[in-house]
Amino acid sequence: MTGTGERQNLVQFGEEQGWRCHGHERADVYLRGTVRIRVIWQGDEQISGASLFHDEMYESYTRDLAIVRAWFKR
Repeated sequence: MTGTGERQNLVQFGEEQGWRCHGHERADVYLRGTVRIRVIWQGDEQISGASLFHDEMYESYTRDLAIVRAWFKR
């Protein structure tokens, strides 16, 4: 992924917390164990939304980047 700004910062933050990131076009998918976070971006600075899944079961949705960062710390 060649993103810069907030998107690249989130990738780096996720990797520091032990998450693997797979990015494609507007979406980044973060994986760690049985937990998955999917982030949809509007450009490289703002998210459209993000979803949290445990064992492939939908758990939560947010449009707040601070909440996504909190999910990484779980």
